[in-house]
Amino acid sequence: MQYLKNRYQFEKYIKGYLISSAFWYVINALYLLIRYDALQFYNRFIDNEEFFVIHSEIQFALLANGVLALFLGWFSWNFYFFLDKRSKLSSFQRGILILVIVSVETTMLLNIGEYMGRNVYPEGLPYFNELSQQSFIIYAIYVMMAGALINSLFQLKDILGPELFQTALRGQYYTPKEEHRVFMFLDLYDSTSIAECLGHMKYSRLIQDCYRTMTDPISYSKASVYQYVGDEIVLTWPLEKGIKDNRCIQLFYDIDATIKSRKEYFMEKYGVLPEFKAGIHAGIVATSQVGVIKREVAYHGDTVNATSRLQEKCKELGYQVLVSEDVVNLLDKSFKEVGTHQFRGKTQPIKIFTTESKPLAKSFTHECPSIESTVSALLPKKVDGSVEGA
Repeated sequence: MQYLKNRYQFEKYIKGYLISSAFWYVINALYLLIRYDALQFYNRFIDNEEFFVIHSEIQFALLANGVLALFLGWFSWNFYFFLDKRSKLSSFQRGILILVIVSVETTMLLNIGEYMGRNVYPEGLPYFNELSQQSFIIYAIYVMMAGALINSLFQLKDILGPELFQTALRGQYYTPKEEHRVFMFLDLYDSTSIAECLGHMKYSRLIQDCYRTMTDPISYSKASVYQYVGDEIVLTWPLEKGIKDNRCIQLFYDIDATIKSRKEYFMEKYGVLPEFKAGIHAGIVATSQVGVIKREVAYHGDTVNATSRLQEKCKELGYQVLVSEDVVNLLDKSFKEVGTHQFRGKTQPIKIFTTESKPLAKSFTHECPSIESTVSALLPKKVDGSVEGA
């Protein structure tokens, strides 16, 4: 599948399908138990010792539900996972598509359930056969509502990111909490010049492609995306995760290598190979949920500000990556000291380091493609490769 372009997307697809199937198993099991057991067969579940004894029919129903849940999970997860395809549709068209999918899906499921029931129990299994005969509309509405709930949770997870999603579910950070974290501020070199050259729409697509390309290295390093700020991305780790295997510094070079591996793609599509600069720092921050109309988890403290200043210093000193002394002392790696610097807004100077042997000789500037080359690229080509009308 063309959407499974990288390791992260592949893992997300498999995990999402399994989680979706588990959700559907629970949802269908609740429907079976509540609608039929509670209303019609409740007395059959209680024996003389007053505890539930699962009847053989409901045992089979729950077993069959496992097969149906795999089918439902696959259907609903694919509907969510390939969301970008549907993003080209209008709201009305999406609504029609959802209605058609739910109708087809529910009809197939009920027919499968009835077939399975009648082949195991000749007289018919009440939990599935009665459903297909009497309760199609009710179950279709139930499936639609359950699908909306599941996909909303997946959407929330994608918006917040895995780490923040888990903290939101656990209800953490309603009151500020101190944490020791590592931060990386990653920024695109010469973004103003590139944006002016490409125009805002094409520049926006470039940023999208850059972030997609970074996905695998970020996922592998166990980093959390804190914020996207224009062409800047802020990454963070709890201290132990960030320093393990030198992840916080290795991530920068993994991202750089991954982007360079797609050099031909970026040059052909945008006429520029994106290059990033990064500042890495660690320290104590206050973590809390902020906002009322829109809530998010925010990190407050001098550590965040210092990391931002460190990243800004990269262009001035000519290095792609700069690391604070606090991080250097925690990593098992050799660094080169580039001096002690006073940052704007800070009272104490910071000693900074890099892994590079010397400042980059070139300045990170990019020239727009010439008008002639742009026009030439748009004109149709002759068989021999020359340009028509040239």
